[in-house]
Amino acid sequence: MVDASLVAEAIRETLVRMPLAASYADEQRDLQPYAQRALEETFQQSFPTANLRTVISVGGTGKPSLSLLGTRFWPDVEIRAGTTAVAAIEVKLIRQGHPASKAIAEAVGQSLIYSIRYPRVFTFVVHYGRSDLRYHDDDAELAKRLSRLNVELILRRTSDRVA
Repeated sequence: MVDASLVAEAIRETLVRMPLAASYADEQRDLQPYAQRALEETFQQSFPTANLRTVISVGGTGKPSLSLLGTRFWPDVEIRAGTTAVAAIEVKLIRQGHPASKAIAEAVGQSLIYSIRYPRVFTFVVHYGRSDLRYHDDDAELAKRLSRLNVELILRRTSDRVA
């Protein structure tokens, strides 16, 4: 069995460093499959003998899901080592000119839900939308509270298109 902390580090590094396009037309059709391919390349290079696989929620059958409060939730990307769930990734795209508050709140909320089942959850927000540099007073506190639940927020912006 592969070390889950090493897999989490590989996920983090991939999401932080993978080059981003100038824009994405669609979150599900473009960004999620792009992130999946980047992760699969990382896993093949870093863990060639491990049975790591990614499942995205777009299309197909057998999507991983979680039932809660009378409805179902499924992460955008699930990482499995064999039959064991290792991590979930919630992917959010904030388009140019759009406000970020609703998308960020939805992504964080969904990630908290996924933390019920998954040992590690990554909230991956690609933010091309409107943002005010004056409103960052509570960023560190949010990151600290999320980390207690093994949820990590990774926010990428236009300015870091290629890391």
